[in-house]
Amino acid sequence: MQVGFIFILIIAIFITIFAIQNGTPVPVDLFFARYEMPLAVIMMICLILGAVVVLILGTTRQFKKRSEQKELAHKVKTFETEKAQHDISIKALESEKQNLMKANEELGAKITGFESKIKMQEELLADRVRELEAIKAQNIKANENITEIIDEGAAETENENSEVENQ
Repeated sequence: MQVGFIFILIIAIFITIFAIQNGTPVPVDLFFARYEMPLAVIMMICLILGAVVVLILGTTRQFKKRSEQKELAHKVKTFETEKAQHDISIKALESEKQNLMKANEELGAKITGFESKIKMQEELLADRVRELEAIKAQNIKANENITEIIDEGAAETENENSEVENQ
């Protein structure tokens, strides 16, 4: 802060020396009027007007930058909020994925169990079919034996009937 004060004091001293050395009146034509003023005053007026123009333009630029900064800060907050929401969504989806993977594993185990039960049932069914075929074959043989016995009985009965008729 002291360096800035010293710098401004040195500039003020130079301006004072310039004003003292250029104190002679100079004619100035401004539109339709003619004035006579010291050269230092005219230069000071131009310097002040230039400073005012620069101040106005600089202030306008600062206001624009501040409004842009506020707008960008608002966008950043919006993006951070959206990011937080997306992070929550990602976590929810990841937990759902984990649950689905567990359910998939459980279903896979159940399928494997059912497949083994189906295989056992198929083997049992094949055994039963073989047993039924064996019983069927036995029944066919028994029916043939019964048919033979009936045929023999019928033949004997006919023989007896023929003998009785012959007598």
